[in-house]
Amino acid sequence: MAFNLYDGRVTDYPFDRYHALIGFQATVGGQPAPVVVAVEEADPFFAFTQDSQESEGGAVAVTERISRSRSTFILAWFMMAAMWALALSVLVAAWLIVRQRRGILWPALGWMAATLFALVGMRNAAPGSPPIGSLLDYAAFFWAELLIAVGLTMVVVRGARIEGGHRPAP
Repeated sequence: MAFNLYDGRVTDYPFDRYHALIGFQATVGGQPAPVVVAVEEADPFFAFTQDSQESEGGAVAVTERISRSRSTFILAWFMMAAMWALALSVLVAAWLIVRQRRGILWPALGWMAATLFALVGMRNAAPGSPPIGSLLDYAAFFWAELLIAVGLTMVVVRGARIEGGHRPAP
């Protein structure tokens, strides 16, 4: 059975919350029959909580509050923290390479570039497949990508200036 969600925005991921109004009415031989509504959590990404229930005659209307499950919420927070940690690690390494005038360090550049592209896969693996532009993106992903790109560019520009200043030995 399908039902509409209201009072929520998916771009608030992982803090998005919704409400759903589910109603049933039964008749037997033209007469109202009693109805019992029980909602079962079948989606591991969401938790359902009954907000209210109204009965009138043979009709029952239940309002459910739907929010992200605890495991989804914890994993989303972990992903944001990991994105920040990786971005800051790359930025600190880039700063050290530039400050120590080390030139172009190919292994460091490979690690930084791999981190830049690995975050895309990590973000796309977020539980519940949040849309681009969600809170996850603005809180961590976009910033992490920016910081890693800045660090990578710093190392390349500074390394090229240092390496370009060396003449090959005769």
